[in-house]
Amino acid sequence: MIAELAEKQKIESLIEIPSAPLSPSEYRVWITQIEERMSESDLCVDRHTGEDKGFPLNHTIIEGMYIRELSMPAGALVVSRIHMHEHPFVIMKGRVSVFDGESSSILEAPFRGITKVGTKRILYCHEPTVWVTFHPTDKTTLKEIDENGEITCDTFEEFDLLRGDS
Repeated sequence: MIAELAEKQKIESLIEIPSAPLSPSEYRVWITQIEERMSESDLCVDRHTGEDKGFPLNHTIIEGMYIRELSMPAGALVVSRIHMHEHPFVIMKGRVSVFDGESSSILEAPFRGITKVGTKRILYCHEPTVWVTFHPTDKTTLKEIDENGEITCDTFEEFDLLRGDS
């Protein structure tokens, strides 16, 4: 219990979840600032993959779909990339706090949900967590999927440009 409290205090020193929903423009500013602060901490994992921190990531490509399975350890604080398309996700294992600008919630496996276009989340894993996403695509290789913002992108400027909103 003491270790959990210490962990929570360390995380709260990096992020303070707003008590009310943020407008899209407010959320963009808020999460960009949080991500900058988090990039300086070893408690955090940037850009959703976590591969550089040893988070297991499995890819499966079948006709018309890319499936991505990310395993995150307890205590991980993760910022997702910005999602280009609406798609389903499943939490197969674990318990995770999620903040997406509109709400903060604790999700526990088994759980299924829908990611909306433009979503960028902050996750805190209370337990080891396995999060799986299912992306429609006509691409057949991971290289093609990773190029040109097919599935996700890094910045809101890039998102707006790719979506033709700028």
